[in-house]
Amino acid sequence: MGTHLRSLFMALGLWLISVGVSLSQPPDFKPDISRALFHGKLDESQKYLLAADGKSDDRLTPYEDEELNLHLTYQATNRIDQWQAEIENSTLLDHQGKLRMLRAMTELLRDYADLMRWPKQNNKQVQWHHLPLLLDAFNEAVVLNDQKKPLIGAIEDLPYRVALLINGSIAFSDNTEVNATKEFLLLKYLTENPSQILNMLSQSPNYTYRYADSLIIAEAYRNPERVVSYVQATQTPFSKKIRSVSNPMVKLLSELALTNQGQMFMPFLYQLSTGILTRDEINMAVRDSSKYYALLVKTQVENAGLLKQGVQVPAAKLAGDVLKRKSMDTYVNVINGLHDYAAPIRFKSIQNLSPQELYYLIVMNETEIYTSSYMYVYNRIFETMSVKSSDSLLQLVNYDKYKKFITMASNYNTLDNFLSRMSTESATALMTDFVNNLDKGMGEDDIEDAVDVANAYAAITDSAMRKLMRDQVNLNLENAYANNNKKAITIYRLEKLIMESSDYGDKINLSDSLGVQPIYTVKNDYLKDEQGRIVMQMYFYGDGAGKGSFNTLMGLMGDRNQWKINATPKWVQFTSVNTTVPFVLFANRALDEEKDLDEDAQRDLINWMGENGFQPSITVHRGHSYYLKYTIEKMLPSSKVVVLGSCGAYHNLSDVLKISPEAYIIASKQVGYGVINVQLFMYLINELKRGKDVAWPTMMDDVAKNVGAGRKGDFDDYIFPHRNLGAIFIKAYRLAMEGEI
Repeated sequence: MGTHLRSLFMALGLWLISVGVSLSQPPDFKPDISRALFHGKLDESQKYLLAADGKSDDRLTPYEDEELNLHLTYQATNRIDQWQAEIENSTLLDHQGKLRMLRAMTELLRDYADLMRWPKQNNKQVQWHHLPLLLDAFNEAVVLNDQKKPLIGAIEDLPYRVALLINGSIAFSDNTEVNATKEFLLLKYLTENPSQILNMLSQSPNYTYRYADSLIIAEAYRNPERVVSYVQATQTPFSKKIRSVSNPMVKLLSELALTNQGQMFMPFLYQLSTGILTRDEINMAVRDSSKYYALLVKTQVENAGLLKQGVQVPAAKLAGDVLKRKSMDTYVNVINGLHDYAAPIRFKSIQNLSPQELYYLIVMNETEIYTSSYMYVYNRIFETMSVKSSDSLLQLVNYDKYKKFITMASNYNTLDNFLSRMSTESATALMTDFVNNLDKGMGEDDIEDAVDVANAYAAITDSAMRKLMRDQVNLNLENAYANNNKKAITIYRLEKLIMESSDYGDKINLSDSLGVQPIYTVKNDYLKDEQGRIVMQMYFYGDGAGKGSFNTLMGLMGDRNQWKINATPKWVQFTSVNTTVPFVLFANRALDEEKDLDEDAQRDLINWMGENGFQPSITVHRGHSYYLKYTIEKMLPSSKVVVLGSCGAYHNLSDVLKISPEAYIIASKQVGYGVINVQLFMYLINELKRGKDVAWPTMMDDVAKNVGAGRKGDFDDYIFPHRNLGAIFIKAYRLAMEGEI
């Protein structure tokens, strides 16, 4: 950006010199007294513009480059002063004409300054370097207006909001070609805001807009579902307009919109429009959920290949969304729901699925699939393959969503196994690509790939593969600095530091390097409320296992010499007796889940705690994985330590951090075990009520000893905060972005 702007402003400076315009202050002039007021108002607008950079002085300094700032200041001061003098001394303008021009420039500068005062996130398309372009456009528009031509030539290179300032200026209110300019501006607006195309067109009376058909055709490929929704409003003029467009894709969408089960055909738009599939073939699949799922998988794989070739595939996203829904409804919900049954019964429905069909059960259901379901499906994939290699699997699906598959493999501790099933060369190429382009993410989940890389690094035990990832991160960081790519610099710098911390432990001070809370220790004082208490809240659920867990808690807290109890029909409160730090534990009773009494008890407890000033700094989930989302939904933002003992709870970390951004999280990647969960929360209770800080590595070692060598494999699946690289990355990135703002 800096090099580009410098070139732009230097070119402008050379042009000004070439036409004999001085960069120095123009000579003073004395305006006619009848116009002095208007000149004064223009001077005030200049001052208003100069203050729009946040500093009320006689300069514009929005850039770090002083040369750019000097050129920009010239535009707002000397150039306007020169123009002012020329207007006053003009022999071509009468008095009213001069007033009109002065007023127009006054409004133009003030309106532009207002745009620049907007919050950056609301006004990204308007930048300071548009100021000289705006002034050039104004002068060019004056010429076009005198020639009774549209203003298009003057505004075509300006962003929409800046172009509006010219078109709306009082200087051009008598332009005879105003409709042509408005038509062009609408096209410019829709180009910058494509999501508004159909909405704006639907409001156009009689659809006389000459670009209407072309825009509808473009939307048929880009956003076919919305086209269908407008067609289905059959009585509206816009529905009739769409149906009148002769383009084959628009015709197909119009037919499907008015056909029973048309939505079932929508995922196959490309295949229908190109003759790969017929409606009869889709109809046959629609009648059988397993055949329909198989056809969706086949289409998803085809679409992935086409998209890699740069082919525009209408409804590709919709096809993926439908595939996700069908995979969950037809298979994942079934095998999850039968979790208490033996494998032959539980997994009977997926025995005949192909490797590709099994693959999509995993990648489409990251948060829905249970740990035991994932493990069975993962192993079943390779059982069904004649060539049992990982690269063969990825080739079968055209490498579609391979990053998600790698991420889930790292989360479930199967990544080493997955990489071992391919050649070293293939694994190297795959993981190199996995680490690259982490700054390219868009939208709400723009750092999802970066978080996945951090988590994968923590899961890989192969030293050569870890070195490969580190080297690739360093290479990307060097390239980011060379290209002055701030987002990439931030992401890869954080990845580098986090990887080094994983390798060298507390020798790398991430707290200082990243600005986050201490990684290896949680301070006792950090968990205290305003009254010096530490408050823990536990969530129980009313199934058989939940009732057993609650009874276990009551037994653990049964010593009245250590705990004072306050029991109600819905919840219990335990308060420590004569401890260094007062410790208060709240738990809802595990009441009947079928009547939602457990939910009611949780809500009642949360309300009572709020009304009586108890803000939990520790939250513990005591239930199966399918209850976890309900705990997270109700978890309070005051939570600073979160213990998630359910199966696969590790996959929900980002949801926890959205509620409590600084939370330390302990969670299992695979199966959660009650005996381990009890050791975790009791360790916290016993240490904290004695006034001790908790060092996560020490806690991990001590709990491992308590659960015994026989549970080592199970315990190793529990990830403690200092090993939770993805969560550390999310926290650090958020803080880095706040620093940018």
